[in-house]
Amino acid sequence: MSDTPMRPITTTSTEPHPQSEVERGTAFPWFAVFKRELGVYFRSPIAYGVAFAILFFLALLFNGYVTQANGQYPADSTYAPGLLTFLTFLIAPLLTMRLIAEEAREGTLEVLMTLPMNESQFILGKFLAAWAYYTVLLLVSLVYLVILSAIGTPDLGAAFGAYVGAWLYGGAVLAVTLVWSAITEDQIVAAFLGAATVLVLYLAEIAAIWIGGQSGTSGLADFVRELGLQAHYSATMARGIIRAEDILYFVFLIVGALFITTRIVETRRWRA
Repeated sequence: MSDTPMRPITTTSTEPHPQSEVERGTAFPWFAVFKRELGVYFRSPIAYGVAFAILFFLALLFNGYVTQANGQYPADSTYAPGLLTFLTFLIAPLLTMRLIAEEAREGTLEVLMTLPMNESQFILGKFLAAWAYYTVLLLVSLVYLVILSAIGTPDLGAAFGAYVGAWLYGGAVLAVTLVWSAITEDQIVAAFLGAATVLVLYLAEIAAIWIGGQSGTSGLADFVRELGLQAHYSATMARGIIRAEDILYFVFLIVGALFITTRIVETRRWRA
């Protein structure tokens, strides 16, 4: 029997750490954050619970729609993305409430800010991870379009516009709710305020109708309507009409919300 002492067995993790990736320069800084957060989504039981609840709810409503419309109404290829956009006032706050609030509450936000990247790259990685997860949900809902194609003749042009619109719609809503995750360390408060903000933007169309009913307020009504989400989705993209002004609305909303979030995180960093 040999007297040579045994070497200690060491194990190394196969999953690269964001900090090591950024320091080696093997990835864009935002991509390291994106990969980390996307991995958290697909390892989180809450994320799977959200996906199951949303898709199960969509399945129930879709089954009821098919049962009622079978042989009586034309196949509506925009039904599933339309429902998903409506449910974003619940989906988006649940997906973004922990992204920054949890980091700030646990004190890891300052540690992550020591990585060789700026705040905008950090926020971009977080946002793109949430948007990627939402995109997966949207792609899974394509199964309903396949079912409609098997039992009817849906308008594929309208479906394309509706799904593109639902993707941009989801990105804009996620960016807006991410602002509240940066403002407060309480995830429940962030989710509540995010949902309230999305509902305000969603109901802007109703507010515009009420304002338009008052004398001499047509200009204000048009302004409020253009601020809302529905004016740039339900009236156009949900019907297969893709306009440049609608795409720009969602892009500017995403960029503006991410800019605000970045400024908030910068302020927190300097205060710390």
